Amino acid sequence: MIIKSNHRCFACGKDNPIGLKLQFTPTPNGVRAEFSPTKEYEGFQDIIHGGIVATILDEAIAWACRAYTADAVTGEMTVRYKEPLRTGEPVTVYGIIEKHRGKLFLGSAYIQDKNGTVIATATAKMVQVNK
Repeated sequence: MIIKSNHRCFACGKDNPIGLKLQFTPTPNGVRAEFSPTKEYEGFQDIIHGGIVATILDEAIAWACRAYTADAVTGEMTVRYKEPLRTGEPVTVYGIIEKHRGKLFLGSAYIQDKNGTVIATATAKMVQVNK
């Protein structure tokens, strides 16, 4: 199966009016993106919804796979929430591929604030779809 890029992707699509519009750039061991969440993504007042945090982490791992030249979908993901992600707080998300074997990628991601405090982490099993 070949997956076509979609500019309407909720997480990274530039043409999605309500999307996160994450833009990832390569790092030596994966990818990174900067993000400042707005009130549209709140769960509680001034705190970003946990599902949005999970989406950001998931997308970082998917883009780390893409940097590895593989389009992959999430097979399983575990998220650990360490601190609340506050509305308007600029953060950086990192995605890393830890292992790769066949169509399986094991990846991780984390979000940290401008002071280096880790907001949330994730590990995931990703399955390549364009092999």
